[in-house]
Amino acid sequence: MPEIKVSSEWRAKEREFKEIRKDIYTARNVIADGLARYKKKMLKARSKKQAEDLSVFAVLDGFSSKLDIQNAYGYADITEDEMRRLYELWDLREEKITADGRFEDRVTQMLKRAMENIGEEFLDMLSDFDDMARQDKEARLRIETENAINNNIRYQAGL
Repeated sequence: MPEIKVSSEWRAKEREFKEIRKDIYTARNVIADGLARYKKKMLKARSKKQAEDLSVFAVLDGFSSKLDIQNAYGYADITEDEMRRLYELWDLREEKITADGRFEDRVTQMLKRAMENIGEEFLDMLSDFDDMARQDKEARLRIETENAINNNIRYQAGL
């Protein structure tokens, strides 16, 4: 009856590839956090969440144009500092918010590209290892099935 053994070499490889995947995940999270911080800074938002969901632009909902902002200042509804802040937000929204409602500029594009390409040099190795692991699992399952069949035959024969 064939016996299933896992070599220490296989376990070491498995550990190494698990660590590579963890490192890729960690690096992606670091870049994602940097991207969120960058958006927060650029949008002058109070939180990363506010920058991500673009609720920082909610203050512009009452205005249909920059002229409306200027009129609000003229009627003393807002201060001059608030008018400048709203102008900056208006311009930022016009320039950097895409048609699908995302903040995007060259820096965010670079960070997203970096996040997508992290670990690219390991992809072939990880894919090869996954293939070997899948083949190994299939072989183990075949051996376990054979063992179960042989044990059942012996049991029925009274051995």
